[in-house]
Order: sequence, then C-alpha cells, then structure tokens
Amino acid sequence: MRIPATTYLPVAGVALILGLTYAFVVVPSGQQDRAKQDTVARIATTLMHALGRGDGPAACAVLTRPAATALATRQGAPDCPAAVTALARPLTAEQRASIAAGKLTDEHVTPRKKDPLIPVNLPDNPFDFTQFLLAERNGEWRVVRVS
Repeated sequence: MRIPATTYLPVAGVALILGLTYAFVVVPSGQQDRAKQDTVARIATTLMHALGRGDGPAACAVLTRPAATALATRQGAPDCPAAVTALARPLTAEQRASIAAGKLTDEHVTPRKKDPLIPVNLPDNPFDFTQFLLAERNGEWRVVRVS
C-alpha cells in the first residue's frame, strides 16, 4: 500500500514545529537556567570565602538585611560584620585554607520549579551550615537565609 504524498506534509509540518520549539524555547531556557545556577553558585562561594576570611563587609554585602540580622543574632553579635568575625575567629589555618580553596558549583544548586528561592547545599564546613537560600532581588542575587 502506498501512502499519498499529501500525508507527508502535515507530518513534516508537525516535525518542523517541534524542532523549532526545541531550538527556540527549550534550548535557550536550559541555557538561562544554567547561567542562573552558575551565578547562584558564585554568590554562595563568595559568601563562604568571605566567612572563612572573616571578611564581614564582603560577607554581609551578599546577605539580605534580614539574613544579616539573623546571622548577627545567632552569633550574639551586635551586627553582621561582627558576627562574621566571630565565626572566623576559631578557624585553624588549615580550615581557612580549605574554605578558600573550596568552590561551589551548579551541582550544589538545587532549583525548584516555579520557586523564586534557590537553595545551595553546602559541603561539610567548620561553620556547620548546610544550606544557603538565595533569591533575586532588584536584579541581584542575594542570600536570604543561612542555615
């Protein structure tokens, strides 16, 4: 049995539409997601490095005000920079070097569909933090919670 040539046109049209959808919607979306995850991982790495150095201004710059206040309260410090100093004070030279050498990647980032908050799961660290939660605020990624 022979299939008429006119049957191929609708099939080719559907294939073309699916191919274009993939090329112009799915692929760019995946690239945007990857870029977002890379940015989130970079901000989390910046925070971890600043904590390891005891660099309060750098650490507090990537925290939202409520997150900075919560960190200060948790450490019993008067403000965020003092809390960061208190966190770093007991670190050994080896721990500082380990934190400085560490890099969080998109593998640590676990975005959730339709959730603007993106968690970054942390490896073992001397602060006993397990996760940073980040959100985009005014076009800038910031840590909204340290836990």
